[in-house]
Amino acid sequence: MNFGIGSFAYRWAIGRQYYEPENPMSVEELIDRVAAYGVKRILLCNNIPLHEFSTERLETIKYKLDKEGIIPETGSRGTEYDYFKKMIEVSEFLGSHILRVAWDMNRDTDAEGIRAQVLKGIETFKALMPECRKHNVQIAVENGKLNDIYEIRDMAEGVDDDYFGVAVDTCNSTCFITPTEEVFRVLSPYAKSVHFKDYIVALDPRGDVITGVPMGKGYVDFPKLIEILKENEYEGNIFLELYIDRCEKHEDTVQYEEECVRQSMEYAKNTLKLY
Repeated sequence: MNFGIGSFAYRWAIGRQYYEPENPMSVEELIDRVAAYGVKRILLCNNIPLHEFSTERLETIKYKLDKEGIIPETGSRGTEYDYFKKMIEVSEFLGSHILRVAWDMNRDTDAEGIRAQVLKGIETFKALMPECRKHNVQIAVENGKLNDIYEIRDMAEGVDDDYFGVAVDTCNSTCFITPTEEVFRVLSPYAKSVHFKDYIVALDPRGDVITGVPMGKGYVDFPKLIEILKENEYEGNIFLELYIDRCEKHEDTVQYEEECVRQSMEYAKNTLKLY
């Protein structure tokens, strides 16, 4: 297994559609951070709109990755075939052999509506398999906040292709009150990529709130998860992500975010022996 850093470890520094910092961290700056921590894997996820970048911009990123000897994975989110096809092409260009997919699902429907969306996913991913083989890029659909682990397992079994599997995340399925160990026991047999992020559930006047913390500071039993991955002969990448709250000021947020990355990387290295 190889350890690396995902762009969602810096979700506030980089930004999202709902949070756009004045001076967002660039892809090159993210690559520099990864290199500084001494790991050789990076996940450029969908908080970086790679599909919108020009060829020249992608060439610059590719040059930087090659110069630092860092191997990327890529990330996407949506349901559209043409978008995923484009991201497969971008992935090949950058040297990524795994494309993580967050399959968007509308849960404001009945069981029949949910099943129809799972079947649409199977249909879409099956149609993408020739493109995956053409570009030597595998797809890993992630257990997210809009799908449960058994729907993801159904997709993996429904597509039933060596170029298709799962990106297993430690935190997302808490939205379905699914224990993390259950997530890994169900999905690790299909794993193509793994995301490690830690969390606690904090009491709040609005109700219990899932709050991210540095690795080793929360509820996730990472040694147990590594054991489950080894039982399933997983040999792929594990990426650090964070789900922390932001501070009132952006400068305080990015400072706190970096400290959480630092503590997480220290835990991964010294306690988990991941790199």
